[in-house]
Amino acid sequence: MGDRSEAAMKSWATRRSPTYKARQQERASKHALAEWCQANGWKVLFFEGRTGAPRTGIVDAVMVRINSHDADTVEIRFVQLKSGKGGLSGRETTRLKQSVQKAALDWVAALFDGKDLHFLPGIERHASK
Repeated sequence: MGDRSEAAMKSWATRRSPTYKARQQERASKHALAEWCQANGWKVLFFEGRTGAPRTGIVDAVMVRINSHDADTVEIRFVQLKSGKGGLSGRETTRLKQSVQKAALDWVAALFDGKDLHFLPGIERHASK
């Protein structure tokens, strides 16, 4: 019985730690954004590391949709996701606006021949290692 009580106390303390609360708020904010995007015709892509932790950088997610009035126009929004009591600072707003100016935009056609996928023009020049 002593082990359970000790484990329960450790769990209780963990749920009250700032790190645990921040992760819970982050998870909830991602879920809320994903639900909003689905309800409003947007696709969302979150930038995360292999462990699911947020990546460094100002852009946390990208929202994309085809323009309803012009099917050849793609609308893209860079998202800085905030949750809890964290607000958006002036410096973060500036960095977010700058990220739009720095965005690399290009085109590629993906062709599947039944066996292999081919890219035109060659995407190898853009592949990350």
